[in-house]
Amino acid sequence: MTAAIPGGLFVVSRALFLPLICPWRYIWGMSETLTSENGRTVLRMERRLTHPPEKVWRALTDPSELAAWFPAAVELDLRLDGKISFTFEQGEDDFVEDPDNTGVIRAYDPPRLLEYTWGAEIQRWELAPTDDGCLLTLTATYDDRPGSASFTSGWILCLDALDKALGGATIQRETYPLLHEHFIKHHALDQGTLHPNGSIHYERQLVAPKEDVWARLVAGAADGSEVPADTAGGGLGAADLLNSPPPSGFVAAGIEAGRVQTAEAPVELSYPWQHGVVTWRLRDGNGGARLVVTQTGPAENYLPAWRELIESLAADVLAG
Repeated sequence: MTAAIPGGLFVVSRALFLPLICPWRYIWGMSETLTSENGRTVLRMERRLTHPPEKVWRALTDPSELAAWFPAAVELDLRLDGKISFTFEQGEDDFVEDPDNTGVIRAYDPPRLLEYTWGAEIQRWELAPTDDGCLLTLTATYDDRPGSASFTSGWILCLDALDKALGGATIQRETYPLLHEHFIKHHALDQGTLHPNGSIHYERQLVAPKEDVWARLVAGAADGSEVPADTAGGGLGAADLLNSPPPSGFVAAGIEAGRVQTAEAPVELSYPWQHGVVTWRLRDGNGGARLVVTQTGPAENYLPAWRELIESLAADVLAG
């Protein structure tokens, strides 16, 4: 999986202004582009390193050196068509294998090129010599475009750890939420989609667990009163939302919301509106909750209102 950085390693910053200034110092010397090829998302990242290709190659292919910076324990048969596996630590001295965390080496040309599959994804590492070291290029091909800010941020932290392992400086993992929100905008992942029939789909990766996001959404009822504490905490009190006006956090400007039809904490809430149905869904994502909001029914373009509401929620989540 692309940049599978355990979300628990990162701490959400409480400084609202930091996303405006911090990411630039952390991505200095990096280049990141997001494109599409054959219906798949392609993330390309470049980093200049002050180390020769041979030294960096060892850090990319030697399991003992990979352990210093890569997010998983790696076993690999270094040859064309050789097998590769990734194992993530679930607890102290407790490693669990996942069938999706295996792959095959598709290209192997030391110390220049290593390409392999990782489940359904493809990762391609290239090294090119420069006057003062080498240029490392990582190209990741995958399907989950809305997760691209998480993947980009995770790989930046991995490559920073690689640089440290090779003798360079590093940054603190607490910067992950700041980097993530920077790349949401850099990759234009904060736009949503308006379909020709007027329906809206807005998918957004957030930097807090779904339980925390749900608690924020249900914190205030539609009439301004407080939702019962067990409901805000994601407990059985969610049933109290049924047949009631949805909390204001679930309603974009201009939407005439009916009474809640479904409510399952902390994963789903839906209600009718004047032209169709609005559905909110939360699930576990990479580094936090994945939010998907859909609005059905032909209507004028409410996408800007949904964008304002969801991005305001994302800013609140980032602030902690």
